Amino acid sequence: MSTSTRLVLAADVSPGDWVTLRVGPFASGVGGLVPHGFEAYARILHPATDRSGAPVSWTTIAEWSGWRLHPLVQFHRFMKPRSGSGERPRPYDAPPPDGNLPSHVLAALCQILASHTASPDSCWFCLWEGYGWVNGGAAMLDSAGGSPLPPEFGPASLTGPRVRLPARSYLLFGGPLDAATKMGWHPGGQSFDPQSPNLFWPADKAWCVATEIDLDSTYVGGSPALIAAVLSDERLEAFPADVTDDITAGSDEINR
Repeated sequence: MSTSTRLVLAADVSPGDWVTLRVGPFASGVGGLVPHGFEAYARILHPATDRSGAPVSWTTIAEWSGWRLHPLVQFHRFMKPRSGSGERPRPYDAPPPDGNLPSHVLAALCQILASHTASPDSCWFCLWEGYGWVNGGAAMLDSAGGSPLPPEFGPASLTGPRVRLPARSYLLFGGPLDAATKMGWHPGGQSFDPQSPNLFWPADKAWCVATEIDLDSTYVGGSPALIAAVLSDERLEAFPADVTDDITAGSDEINR
């Protein structure tokens, strides 16, 4: 198993039933990712990277491009300079990653989350079943020998139960919050490629975090105190959100 041994593949996915009941239809807004019913929500922007792999904030890119940064901003709206903004070199090399909150940001977020639950040692983590490395087989070949790789989490991960949400199904793992950054896989058994959980929450359901596979932002639902802590932490680039906020590519009506 390529996750931390502190994360255990669940044979019983009933701990995810409350999420299934409280998540809205697919693409219905923030509430289609994070369960309805929390008092407050936030959106965390995934950083872009420069040629060295260092993170580049959306604020830096907005200052370069001349477009406006706001709660419903979409990266494709300001990834190129606005007319009259000058000819300065582009500050980023790669855009923000879709569906994967970088480990250093995830670690910072988890430090905050730990202070806003009574059960940081008992959490649940959803991983999308569609990643090629999860299922192995012909889709994933050993770079050394060209032979198909086995399922990343063993045969049980192929036939076991799933947490099923609209348009998405997930494997479920149990473990402590501080193991969130240990989820991922070892290509060919060598270097570790981290993958942030696509959905996770503590046993007491004090909050829930969603990183949808097709989005470059992560959403958090929780108490007003938690969201205030997320918004004020300088390690995170975040905006307040509403459960009804549009998350589609056309939601940015300011930068046009």
